[in-house]
Amino acid sequence: MSADGNATPPAAHAVAVRVWTMATTGLDEADVSRWAGVLDAAERERAARFVFPHSRITFIAAHALARAALAAVTGASPPSLGFAAGAHGKPEALLEGRPAGVAFNLSHTEGLVGVAVAAQGGVRLGFDVEPLARRAPLAVAPRVFTAGERAWLGALPAAERGEGFFRLWTLKEAFIKATGKGLTQDLSSFWFQVFPPVIGFAPELGERPADWAFEQRRVQGGFLAALAAGAPEARIDATWREVDAADFDPARRLV
Repeated sequence: MSADGNATPPAAHAVAVRVWTMATTGLDEADVSRWAGVLDAAERERAARFVFPHSRITFIAAHALARAALAAVTGASPPSLGFAAGAHGKPEALLEGRPAGVAFNLSHTEGLVGVAVAAQGGVRLGFDVEPLARRAPLAVAPRVFTAGERAWLGALPAAERGEGFFRLWTLKEAFIKATGKGLTQDLSSFWFQVFPPVIGFAPELGERPADWAFEQRRVQGGFLAALAAGAPEARIDATWREVDAADFDPARRLV
């Protein structure tokens, strides 16, 4: 109880998150071949199965960046890290074959890869990136957004609706990636206020808005990124870094 007799509100849980993004436009297979050495055999085999070169480039860049980011947070070497499928198939980080004790989430799109890492247990973390230059598929809004979200989107000037679509979509993607349920989750069971990003839930979902925090920003010039963290009375304390692919070396500690 506080001095005036009222209940003291619970302290916010500050979730420290480090985010790294790296532009991949212009990279070729020779550029990323030097990064493949930090990947394990299964990752290299998976990369080799991609039919299109740009898919291999994106995969290698994303996984090399993820290993470098996890190494920066854990202090381990990138090759000592690994990945395992957790609940609902969401990847979890391993260190020498055991849980690394960190939460992470990886995202990539045409021209960009990114990873978010929280060095805290019990945090549900989600991260999503989208290119703002892409034409927004506004026709699918009735299938992926609630009536309230569509009303907000429709009230925007026509020239701003594309970015508005991706603001809503990256927040929703970050949340479903954080829960690990992906698109198996009913997209109408939760909704967003965009500025500032705040989530609402249908009662049957059993979630509390106070246990979720979100951050959204433009990165690397032309991309939109959204970060979601789930923890009791969550508050995000994020550090964002943009990595220059020309200088990137996954064996060298990221800052």
